[in-house]
Amino acid sequence: MRSRTQRPGIIRAMVLGLTIVLVGLALVAGRHGEETLPVPVAGQPSPSDFVATADYSVTNVAETNAARELARASVDTIFQEDTEQTAAALRGVQFFFEAVKAARAPVEVPAEETPDTTIVQEEGVPDDQVGTETVVVTTVAPLPADKETQLVRVREAYPLLNDSTIEAIVDLRNLDFIREDNGEETFFGVVQAEANDLTEELLVQGGGITATQLDSLQSELVTAPRRLNVPGMEEGERDLIEAAVADVVANSLRVNRRPDDPATEAAREAAAAGVPDVTVAYVEGELIAGERELVTEADLEAIVALGLIQQAEPPRLAALATAAGLVVLLAGLFIWRTAPDTWRRPKLMALFGLLTVLAALAARLPEVIAVDRPELGYLIPAAAFGYLAAILFDSRTALLMAIPVGAFTALANSDVSLAVYAAAATTIPVPFVSAASSRTSLRLGVLYTGAATAPLAASLAWFFSGADQAWQAGAAGFAAGSIAGIVALGVLPFLENTFRITTTLTLLDLTDRNHPALRLLEENAPGSFNHSVLVGTLAGKAARAIGANPLLAQAAAYYHDLGKAVRPQYFIENQFGVSNPHDEMTPEESAEVVREHVSEGLRLARQYRIPAEVADGIRMHHGNSIMRFFYHRALELDPGASPNTYRHNGVKPVRKEMAILMLSDACEGATRSLVQQEDPSTSNIGKLVDQIIYEKLEDGQLDESSLTFGELTKVKGALVEALIGYYHTRVPYPGFGPQA
Repeated sequence: MRSRTQRPGIIRAMVLGLTIVLVGLALVAGRHGEETLPVPVAGQPSPSDFVATADYSVTNVAETNAARELARASVDTIFQEDTEQTAAALRGVQFFFEAVKAARAPVEVPAEETPDTTIVQEEGVPDDQVGTETVVVTTVAPLPADKETQLVRVREAYPLLNDSTIEAIVDLRNLDFIREDNGEETFFGVVQAEANDLTEELLVQGGGITATQLDSLQSELVTAPRRLNVPGMEEGERDLIEAAVADVVANSLRVNRRPDDPATEAAREAAAAGVPDVTVAYVEGELIAGERELVTEADLEAIVALGLIQQAEPPRLAALATAAGLVVLLAGLFIWRTAPDTWRRPKLMALFGLLTVLAALAARLPEVIAVDRPELGYLIPAAAFGYLAAILFDSRTALLMAIPVGAFTALANSDVSLAVYAAAATTIPVPFVSAASSRTSLRLGVLYTGAATAPLAASLAWFFSGADQAWQAGAAGFAAGSIAGIVALGVLPFLENTFRITTTLTLLDLTDRNHPALRLLEENAPGSFNHSVLVGTLAGKAARAIGANPLLAQAAAYYHDLGKAVRPQYFIENQFGVSNPHDEMTPEESAEVVREHVSEGLRLARQYRIPAEVADGIRMHHGNSIMRFFYHRALELDPGASPNTYRHNGVKPVRKEMAILMLSDACEGATRSLVQQEDPSTSNIGKLVDQIIYEKLEDGQLDESSLTFGELTKVKGALVEALIGYYHTRVPYPGFGPQA
């Protein structure tokens, strides 16, 4: 029959064996034979000779695409006329000449001015009646606007035209009136018609004007005006009018020939579609690609289609599983040497094995989501394993977790950058969550981890793949770090309950004063409750002083006197205003009642599902020390009384946090008694703490706690400082007794 000491070893061996098997399956399952090296690559020299084993034809995609691109490029851009712009340009020329005509309109006569009058003699009127009764009044017709007024009017309407242009056309119009009065030939209408014809010629007959032609055509018109067909016009005047018409037309021209993109694209696609595929034929026995010859895309397709690339042998997959198993054994070896507490507890080894198997499954994620986009491989949730290991175990085990996570990623993907990222990302959350003492700090750890994994992923992608993938990899790293933290915090309660592990989140829940067990203690034994809260504060401060777990020390202190809720009247802190029942009892009876608060506390702890690590505070806060008050009473009655009769039935502290609880409990009670008899002082409290620590050491209560003398010194300093803060002397308040 196997002994109890053999069972944990057998369970550990089973856990390690099962972990190795599951990790191997996780990494190998679904994999088929992979191409073995050397493998031909298009555009690279062939690693060996490849001979066709059958006739095979393949489309030369590169040459076919090149021929089709050439056909596409040979199709010119198709344009279409914008008739609205053509009409607008013609109207612009017409409106200019109409504006010149309108500029001669007479200036209106102001209302206050009156026309001149003349007196004339009508026929048949005597001379002596002239100028006396009959008067004929005539009004002088208004004159056309002068030249300056005409120029101003036209300039206001056409500020972009040259002054010389406007003046030449205005002069042409004015001279035509003189020529008309003299019976000579006029030119204004002819010039206008020539300007219209020139504009129409450029816009329509020339095929239209494109955006790239407009500026050069306008410049050409202005610098080399077109010859106008105006018979009879003198050469000097003709030169001025031709330059003016060129300026007017140039300013009126518009882009009226625009690319027809859909038609052009359709024509190019039709041209490309008309190009037949360029094929390459390989004859059986013919050399497809000789060693060190460049392999084309067509060559590679033929090599693959004819099955000329060898497949991996099964031993390659076996090697993968073997390497994964060795990684698991290596991790187990590290736990054995560096985390003996985890090694000794099979359920913790089982939990570590579960995380290892999940890490192997997560390592397969990039091959699913990053087939065509390598940067998405950085979405691997490696940081989640750092979160979980740091909270469920400790920072040392969390750092150890980086070995299997990084190794499995390398084995699954053959990608150095992802392997480095996975190992580093696993360690990033450790400093943020391993020492967290509140839910806020745990949540902030999620944000900090995402902020740290982003530049890590970006820099690795930049180094291994180039700068074009850096920002995408950084975004994937930030998402992976943040989501991994959220998922880890969501999974954590399930793992806590399944493996019954006390984590930071568990301790935070236990230190909530609304916990049912604490409310029971507060309602039944308020004095013991207040004492426990104060002891929790002392224990937490002392634990921080030596780097122990302050949350565990505080939670254990909150529940260490839980058993006093059963018979609270037998404990001095709950006897306010009532007599002490121990006055009517023998020392042995009193000791038995006091001893029961430990057993009752353990019973209530089981009832309220208090974790064992916290319940240890109930059975270890007194150890097996002597109840000195009742023992001294017994000695007064019987000098031969045995001290063992008055010892607690507890267990000596085996953790630093429980030893701190024992000292905090004793020091708080003794200090409370001290301040009831005299004013507290730093010296008095220091001596009292020294005495209590010395008694616990002499009684052997701290022998199994692994506290060093240096740590005891720090614990003492923290306790004295805290006790002075709580039991400081206060000034007397007038009318409220000597001291309030």
